[in-house]
Amino acid sequence: MRLRVSFADAPTFLRMIQAVAKTSPKCIIRLSAAAVQIIVPGEALESMQIWSTVPVDAFFNADYRIESNFNNQINLEIATEPLLQALRSTGKDAADVTMRLAKRDRDPLLSFSIGNTTMNGARLEIVQEVLIRILKPADINRIQEPVSPVPDVHIFLPAKISKLRKVAERMHSLTADHILLSASRSGELKLAIEKDDCRVETTWKDCARPKGDDITQSDDDHPASHHFSVKLDMKSFMRLLSSNIVDASSIIACICEAHCAIFYVYIGDTSQRSSRGVMTFFLPGLDT
Repeated sequence: MRLRVSFADAPTFLRMIQAVAKTSPKCIIRLSAAAVQIIVPGEALESMQIWSTVPVDAFFNADYRIESNFNNQINLEIATEPLLQALRSTGKDAADVTMRLAKRDRDPLLSFSIGNTTMNGARLEIVQEVLIRILKPADINRIQEPVSPVPDVHIFLPAKISKLRKVAERMHSLTADHILLSASRSGELKLAIEKDDCRVETTWKDCARPKGDDITQSDDDHPASHHFSVKLDMKSFMRLLSSNIVDASSIIACICEAHCAIFYVYIGDTSQRSSRGVMTFFLPGLDT
């Protein structure tokens, strides 16, 4: 089993891991010849899951080398905080960053070599090592991406995600365990909580909606003003909004009524999203 790569875009990889680290203390990284996947499978039925797929050339240079007996695929589990510490060492001014699979005694690890040049022109190299667990094919085959029905509605979240987060924080402070997310095809988005005989609700109007066939939606006779809704775990929703998402200006929320909410975060310029990849956050709905 061999892995050796040099980074073409270490900062974006760092931002993705930062988003993941806000939601989970560990993640799975699945590397193949064509793509890099970052996965948080969730530990409970109501837990948020993350499934991110990015083409290899979005992160790595052409010297990307991977070999294994499992169709040249390597699956590893890694703690997010030590990985973040290693990636932060890359900084914005690193001349080159190389990642390889290695061992310390019998323990597998990822070794990061960060090369730079000092002010007097001398070569400086920092090595960071992060312990990992190699997953067997049987382990990874048990982890499956959630299956959901065709979304009823899809809508862009407000560009200033901080305002949405502040509203949710106020609702959370009212000791709400869940939150109701709803949207209409006319561009309205609502957050609401219900407690005893009280209902607190905030509405955003004129939210943009994806054009064309970016994301399909169910075919029905509901008027454009009809709201489709799903009840979500408040803590999971807050972790999503607090995750320092890669590009908070291009988050698409898809609602499968009473089933789940799916949030697509496109990596890089939205006009080039098909080539840069996407982070998918899956939040299961709670029983109403």
